[in-house]
Amino acid sequence: MHEPSQEESELWNKVATSDGLIKADALIEISYIRSRDQEYEDSLALCETAKDLYLEKSPESNHRLAHIYYGIGHSLQNLQRSSEAAEALMQSALLLEKIGSEEALHTLNQVGDAWFEAKDYEKSFKAYKRALDSANPEACPAIIARNFVDAGTALEKMKMWDEALKYFTEARSRYKIMKDPRLIAHCDEEISLCYYWLEDGMNALFHAQLALDYAVTAEDPFHSMWSTARLALANMRLEKYEDAIELFVRAKSAMTIQENPPWKAIIKLERQVANAFRKLGKEETSNEILRRIKALSEIFLDEEEVNDATTGL
Repeated sequence: MHEPSQEESELWNKVATSDGLIKADALIEISYIRSRDQEYEDSLALCETAKDLYLEKSPESNHRLAHIYYGIGHSLQNLQRSSEAAEALMQSALLLEKIGSEEALHTLNQVGDAWFEAKDYEKSFKAYKRALDSANPEACPAIIARNFVDAGTALEKMKMWDEALKYFTEARSRYKIMKDPRLIAHCDEEISLCYYWLEDGMNALFHAQLALDYAVTAEDPFHSMWSTARLALANMRLEKYEDAIELFVRAKSAMTIQENPPWKAIIKLERQVANAFRKLGKEETSNEILRRIKALSEIFLDEEEVNDATTGL
């Protein structure tokens, strides 16, 4: 059972002895405490009550109401109610836009994140693009660059590789200005993937190698893992199947030792290895790999992915 702190007890006393906007403000402060304690159902209920009071007493656009909607969205996200969270966060963003607050840019990014979590990638992309279209180009360069990356990621999910490439390329240019090699490497990995799907093996290889060069120099195991996987894909596109297999094995070894292994990527990687062996005429080896990962595929892939013969990473 929740034991209220002295601070929370005083706020509840204010709720009991006040009305209108003072009461709403006290409820919001309690919701922050409950959110901090990861009691998101309580936090959501408190925000909803505060919202009703604000709409009754002060229905015009204001910064406080935007923060209430943000609190509702934050609680819903933590309750894995992503679509509802996106809608609430969008209400917050609209209010912030109306009053000219630069917080709208960050909130729109979170709208995109919520739609992404809900697997509505078109709405996710639109939120990121709205953030980019409305951003002050001289403000918040890091969040603008991130919106380019996130928009590209949503486009990847929709398999719009040519458009995704443009967004990742722009993000890369911005991170270069900011001198952030780790995020440049991430962009290079995704640019490589886009080129792979666009059947441009040489550019896929070039950008994967750039990412790997950074990872080796910086001793960055995360990007070493992913850039190696992208390099393997590039070699597949260039029909260098033996080199691809060697690289896939290295990437897989790095993935499986993670505390939380990226099982979807591991399975897709193994499918690529099976495909490479098939291209080399080793059908028996290929079939054995596919047999071995069948149970894992049924656990970690959704129905569409299980039946999809194409495999990115």
